[in-house]
Amino acid sequence: MKDILLFGIQWSGKWTQADYILKNNPDVYSYVSTGNIFRALTKGPDNALGRYVNDRMAAGTLIDDKVTNSLFQAYFYSVMDEQKHMLIDGYPRTIAQLDDIFRLAEQESRDLLGIQFVIPDEVAYERMASRGRADDTPESMQHRIAQYYEQTVPVIEYFSTHSQMIEIDATRSIQDIAAEVSKHI
Repeated sequence: MKDILLFGIQWSGKWTQADYILKNNPDVYSYVSTGNIFRALTKGPDNALGRYVNDRMAAGTLIDDKVTNSLFQAYFYSVMDEQKHMLIDGYPRTIAQLDDIFRLAEQESRDLLGIQFVIPDEVAYERMASRGRADDTPESMQHRIAQYYEQTVPVIEYFSTHSQMIEIDATRSIQDIAAEVSKHI
């Protein structure tokens, strides 16, 4: 078994497939989504971190690497205590974040598997429009897609040269995608 990192443009179906993996392997994987963590921080009592995250998300920009890495490290060590494998969605999104996860994995002798869900930008826009979440404005969507190509695609390329990466066509049915994912995990 390996720790699994889910990659793909926003709205490529990462959460849908993560949910499938978790339902079929409940005692094996522990799931983390940095996006879910950030949204939760904005919903709690008023605090500086919540305001910072809310402002960044409203602008459609990534959260600072130091903040993101610190939150991920807390998750990482809690998973180590649970003796589970990680199922990671939304991290790493920058080279600095990737360096952090490689360092942690090497330090703790954990193997990593990347799964990249590939969809055209047009499909991402269509899915975003149908989801209707408050932070999914056309402006933030354009900005997040631009950031994906600028910051995350180099992460995917770098990850692919240092660890195993599987590419999956995510325009197919949920069941077909899940069957392909299952073959690799």
